[in-house]
Amino acid sequence: MIKRYNNISLTVGIPGLIIQIAGYLMDNQPFLLLAGTVLLIIGLVYYAKAKGRSPAWGFMGLLSIIGMIVLACLKDMAPEPAKKEEN
Repeated sequence: MIKRYNNISLTVGIPGLIIQIAGYLMDNQPFLLLAGTVLLIIGLVYYAKAKGRSPAWGFMGLLSIIGMIVLACLKDMAPEPAKKEEN
C-alpha cells in the first residue's frame, strides 16, 4: 500500500461519507449528497491508487459505503516500498 495516497484518501473520503450521510438525514439535500459523493469518489480514487489499482475504481463511490467495502476487499497490487538496510 502506498501510504501517501492512503492518507489522502482518508482525508478526503471520510468527510465525503459524513457529508453524504448528513444529506440523507436532512431530507435528501441535493447539494450535500452531490458534494459528499464527489468527495467520496475522489477519496476512493486515491485509495485505489494506494492499492496499485486503476483510479477508475474510484467510481465505486457512486455506491456509497458498498463501494468502500468492495475496494477494501481488493487485493493490494502496489509494489512493496524499498526497505532501508540498517548497518
